[in-house]
Amino acid sequence: MERKVSERIIAGLDLGSSSVKYLIAEEADGNASIIGVGIVPSKSINKGFVVDLNKASDAIVQAKKQAEAMSGKKASTVYVTVSGAHIFSVNNRGVIVISKDGREIGADDIKRVEESAKVLLLQPNQKIIHILPRQFIIDGQGGIRNPIGMSGIKLEEEVHIVTSSSTALYNIGKCISMAELELGSFVLQSLASSYSILGDQEKDLGIALLDIGAGTGDLILYVNGNIAHTTVLPIGGEYITKDIAFALRISLEEAEKVKKQYGFVITKKGDIPSGEVEIEKVSTNEKFSVPYTEIGEIVTSRVDEILEGIRLELMKSGFWSSIPAGIVITGGCALLKGFAERASEILEIPSRVGFPKSDFALSDILSSPEYSASVGLIRYAMENEKVVRKRSDLWKSLSWLKDIFE
Repeated sequence: MERKVSERIIAGLDLGSSSVKYLIAEEADGNASIIGVGIVPSKSINKGFVVDLNKASDAIVQAKKQAEAMSGKKASTVYVTVSGAHIFSVNNRGVIVISKDGREIGADDIKRVEESAKVLLLQPNQKIIHILPRQFIIDGQGGIRNPIGMSGIKLEEEVHIVTSSSTALYNIGKCISMAELELGSFVLQSLASSYSILGDQEKDLGIALLDIGAGTGDLILYVNGNIAHTTVLPIGGEYITKDIAFALRISLEEAEKVKKQYGFVITKKGDIPSGEVEIEKVSTNEKFSVPYTEIGEIVTSRVDEILEGIRLELMKSGFWSSIPAGIVITGGCALLKGFAERASEILEIPSRVGFPKSDFALSDILSSPEYSASVGLIRYAMENEKVVRKRSDLWKSLSWLKDIFE
């Protein structure tokens, strides 16, 4: 008798400032393959905020249709990245008494200490989207990852809590509902990217990951295998594009082409291309030449400013000395030649470009750093299936969001 194969369709939606990406994966007995991809350019999301509901939902529908046409499959529930200045995070601790004489710790105790750990004075209009375990502590002994079955009198849990603007979540949820999809879970952008790039050994050693796209830079730090710090910074590739447009007096569209085709970051060891680049103003058909060095100087000036901001954030986090594995740069901006090398020079730690792991299908399409979060969403959905299913009832419609404002 043949064993029945359990199949499930998973979808991930990456809402960026320059595009909407929709991935469909098919999971069978714990193994998943990405079978559909949809990518639609869109300016309807800006730095994590919806700026046009109708255009955002239309872009989601278009990307969804592309992925469905490629895969021949449909997913009703989707996991969605969140980013932006409305994201806040904090490390917190919960404490409970097991018993005066000590007894074995059970699942109910884990629930109780988690409830204790999430007691937090939230900022107005904020909602918790992640409670990420860091470690358990039994009677003063830390570094415990799973305390079930162990004995103790006092149980503590350190967690990393991520919150988001309720308004931002509501508007994203509204777009998803308008696209006739159900929301499975919101996932922090940097967390999603880490699922597609970082390995357990790097996390144990201590490492930072920076996902820098068009509008935001999402930073996550792992120390001793656990999330120690996350933040979202108002930095991104669109600032480089604007600098090029201003300096060369060309349109943003033309500046974006210049950045992608000729942009590079000047490094101490890197060679600076000689010669000039011929640029055409589409609006007037006027052609003019710009030295490669000038383009490099424009790009490098902004990249240095971005990296100085990362340097300050690492110092402020208190974990800079705890990431000997260095920093991984991913996202669309990581494609800039010399970016990772310059990061190593300014931050004075090892740096490399992060590419999504290619053990899924369609690796030829999804191998670029700009798809790290999209691929990571699928991994997150797979590895957190049980947790996601328990919470899914909270996210199946927009009704829960209405309670926020009551």
